[in-house]
Amino acid sequence: MKYYSLVIPRESAWVVMDQLGRLGQLHIIDYDPLLPMMNRPFANYVKRCDESLFKLNGLDALLKQFKKKLIYCEDTQKLLDHFRDIQNSRQKPGHTYFDELEQEIDKKKNNIQEMSNNLQNLLDRVDSITEQKLVLEKAKEILGKQMFSQSTPHNLSDYQQLKFGQLIGVIDKEDETRFKRIMFRITKGNAWVNIVDLLPEKQHHQIKTSIDLNRASQPRCLYVVVYPGMNDQSTLKQKLLKVCDSFSKNRIEYPNSQEAMDNKLRELSIQINEAQSLIQMTKKQLDLTLDELVKEQNGCNCSYFEQLRLYVLKEKYLYVNLNYLMMQGSIFTGYFWLPEGLEVQVEDKLRNAMQNSIDRFPTGQIQELRPKPGDLAPTYFNMNEVTIPFQEIVNTYGVPRYQEVNPGLFTVITFPFLFGVMFADIAHGFLLLLCGLYVIFWKNQLKKETDSMFNAMIPFRYLLALMGLFAFYNGLIYNDYLSISLDLFGSCYYPKHEEWEREQNCVYPFGIDPVWLASGSSLNFMNSYKMKLSVILGVTHMLFGILMKGANTLYFRNYLDFFCEFIPQLLFMVCTFGWMDFLIIMKWLNVYPNGKDPSIIETMINQILKPTDEAESPVFPNNASLQLSVTQLLTVIAIVSIPWMLFPKPLILGSSQKKHKVQAKEQQYEKLISDKQGSELEIDPQQFRKDLQNAASSRSVDHPEQDHDSGEIWVHQMIETIEFVLGGISNTASYLRLWALSLAHGQLAEVFYDMCIAGNLDAGGIIGGLMSGYFYIVFALLTFGVLMMMDVMECFLHALRLHWVEFQSKFYKADGYLFVGFSYNKMLQEHLK
Repeated sequence: MKYYSLVIPRESAWVVMDQLGRLGQLHIIDYDPLLPMMNRPFANYVKRCDESLFKLNGLDALLKQFKKKLIYCEDTQKLLDHFRDIQNSRQKPGHTYFDELEQEIDKKKNNIQEMSNNLQNLLDRVDSITEQKLVLEKAKEILGKQMFSQSTPHNLSDYQQLKFGQLIGVIDKEDETRFKRIMFRITKGNAWVNIVDLLPEKQHHQIKTSIDLNRASQPRCLYVVVYPGMNDQSTLKQKLLKVCDSFSKNRIEYPNSQEAMDNKLRELSIQINEAQSLIQMTKKQLDLTLDELVKEQNGCNCSYFEQLRLYVLKEKYLYVNLNYLMMQGSIFTGYFWLPEGLEVQVEDKLRNAMQNSIDRFPTGQIQELRPKPGDLAPTYFNMNEVTIPFQEIVNTYGVPRYQEVNPGLFTVITFPFLFGVMFADIAHGFLLLLCGLYVIFWKNQLKKETDSMFNAMIPFRYLLALMGLFAFYNGLIYNDYLSISLDLFGSCYYPKHEEWEREQNCVYPFGIDPVWLASGSSLNFMNSYKMKLSVILGVTHMLFGILMKGANTLYFRNYLDFFCEFIPQLLFMVCTFGWMDFLIIMKWLNVYPNGKDPSIIETMINQILKPTDEAESPVFPNNASLQLSVTQLLTVIAIVSIPWMLFPKPLILGSSQKKHKVQAKEQQYEKLISDKQGSELEIDPQQFRKDLQNAASSRSVDHPEQDHDSGEIWVHQMIETIEFVLGGISNTASYLRLWALSLAHGQLAEVFYDMCIAGNLDAGGIIGGLMSGYFYIVFALLTFGVLMMMDVMECFLHALRLHWVEFQSKFYKADGYLFVGFSYNKMLQEHLK
C-alpha cells in the first residue's frame, strides 16, 4: 500500500474525480474528519442530491401505489458506460448533467404528484356523491312515501294534525351504539332512530379496485331520526342537530316531495358519470407518465427511474469524496492510499481525463510520499465468495493491522473443523452439507425468491457446506450416526464367554470400533477420548497462534519482541501443555502391563509438587528415570520463561538512551497558496503552474516518536506476562468445550432416538404402525428444531469464541481499518435493489 498526494485544479475537479471513481482503487483520506459536512465546499451539491433522492423516493412510492413494476439494474459496469457515453455526447461540462436531471426530476415529481392528487380528489368526490345517493335511496325505503304527504291533512274535520320531522346522515360504524344512547337521552324516548349499514356501491367499485390507492375504508352507517314537529325553531330539533353534527358533518337534507327526490337522485347520477369520465382520463394520463419512468431506455436493461436514481447516487458519492480534499484557492489537494502497482493506471486516468472533456483545463498530478510515523495504512483484501464470510468473522472482532498475519486465511479451515468436532454426527453433518450444496448450486434461482428461507443463506453457502463436511467427517471418526454406531469395517472384537475378546494385531481402519459404543463402558471411553482429543487440538491451535506472532515479529523486524516475548512464550507453552499432549499420545501408543495405566493428571501435578521423585507408573514404559529427567528439564525451562517474558524487554527499553528520531526533510501539509475563496480567484496560468510544482514537490514530515515511559512499560509487560501464563491454563481448559458440546450433542441425539424410535420398534399391528409413524414425526421435528437449529447456532458461537479469544489473542492486534476504495461500481452494487 503506497501513500500519495493528489493535486487537481478546481475547474477540472469533477472530471478528474469521475475518472478516479471509475478506476475504483483510491482510498481517499479526509483532510479534517472533525469538520462538519455543511462547512465543506460541496455541501450544497450533496444537499441537492439528497433532495433529488427524496423526490425519487416519493416517485417510487407512487409507482408501487399504482402497481408499476420497475426493471432493476443488474450490470453496474454497463450502466457506468452508458453514463460515460451520455457525457461524451452532450458537448457540455460533465457536472451540468446533474443540473438537467435535477430539473427533470422536480418537473416529473410535481406533475405526477399533481395528477395523483387530482385522481385522489375525484375518487373522494365519487365516494361522497355515491354515498349521498345511497343514503337518499335507503332513507326513502325506510320512511316511505307517506313522509312527503304530511302537509295534506288526512281528515279535514280535525282541527290539528300531528306532523313529524326527519334527520338523515352518515356516521362511523363504531359510533352506532353511542349515537343511539345519546339520542335516547336527549329526546327521552320521544324520537325514532333507525341505523342501517351502508354497503359498497357497485357502480364505482370496479374503478376503485383498478386504481388501488391503498385507501382505508372505514365502515359507515346511515342514521334516520324521526321526531315530532316540523318547526325549524323547535328546541327539540336544535338539540338533535347539534348531536348529529357532533358525530359527523355528513348530514343530508331530505327532499320534501317525491318530485324533488327524483330530481336529486337524477342529478347525483349525472355527477357520478361525469366524475367517472374524469377519473378514466386522469388515470390514463397518469399511466402514460408513469410508464415512461418504468420503461427501459437506451438499452441499459433497467428502468429510466433506476437510471435517474443511480446517477444521483453516483453524483452524491463523487461530491462526498471531493469534500475530503482541501480547497486552497484554485487547487484541491488531498492524500490517498493506493495498492502497489496501480500508480500507472491512476496517471493514465489523469492524463486522459481532459482529452474526453469539452474543457481543456490542466489535469491533476500525484506524488508518492512517505507517511508519518504512526499512520497505519488501510488493510486491503482481495476476497472471493468463499473467503468473504470467514473474513467477516475475523473483521467482526477487529480488522487486521496493515501487513500483519490475517487470521481469516486459516479460519477458512479451522473454524468449520472446530465446529465439526462439536457437531460431529454423520447424519446431521450430511444434512448440513446438503443444505450448503443446495444453496451453492441453486443460488441464481434462490435470488429470485425473496421470501425463501434459503435466500438469507446465500452469502454463507460455502461456510455451511464446509461446516457440514467437517461435521460429517468427525462423525465418521466418532462413528456416530444419530447415536447409533455403524459397522462399516467389521470389528476387532469377538464375543467369548459373554465377554468381548480382542483379536491379535487387529487395528480398526478408520474411526472408533462399533463394539465400544455398544458396550456398557462406552460413555467413559468416549468421554476420555474426546476430552484428550480436545486438549490436543486446543494446544495445537494455540501453538499455531504463537508461531504466527513470531512470523509477525520477523516480518516487521521487531527482534526485541521476537527474543523477549515470542521465544519464551513458545517455550512455556511447549514445556507445559505441549508436554501434556505428548504424554497423552505416548499413553495411547503404549500398552502397560498389569493394567497399571499412568495418570496424566497425576503426572502433571507431580511435575510441580514432587520434582525429584520418580513416577510409580511412568508414561515412558519401564523408564521412569528418563521421564524424570525430561520432566525436570522442561519444568526449569518453563519457570525460566516467566521472568524472561517479564524483565528483559522493559529493561532494554528503559535503559536505551537512543531515541528514534528522524529529521523532517520537507513539510507535507503546507499551504500551497494564500487562503482565498475559489469563487473569488481567477486562474493565472503562471501562478497555477507554480502551485502545482509546490504541491508535487511536497514531502511528509516524520515527527520523532514519543519517549517511552518506563512505568507504563513495566505495567504493560507485567499485565502481558500474567495474562499469557494464566491464559495458557484457562485457554487450554476453554478448549474442553469441544468435548462438552460433542458429548451434549451425542446424548441429545441418543435421548431423542431412545424415546421416539427405539422404544416403539417392538409395537406391532395397525396401532403400532400409526404410533411408530407419529413418534417418527416427533423425532424428526425434535432433531430439526433442537439439533439442526439450536445446536448448530450453539456450536457456531463456541467456535467463534475459540477463534476470537483463545487463538487470535496470541498474535492478533486487530487495530487496523479496511481499505475503502473510491469506486462507483462497488457503491452502485451496494444500492441495487
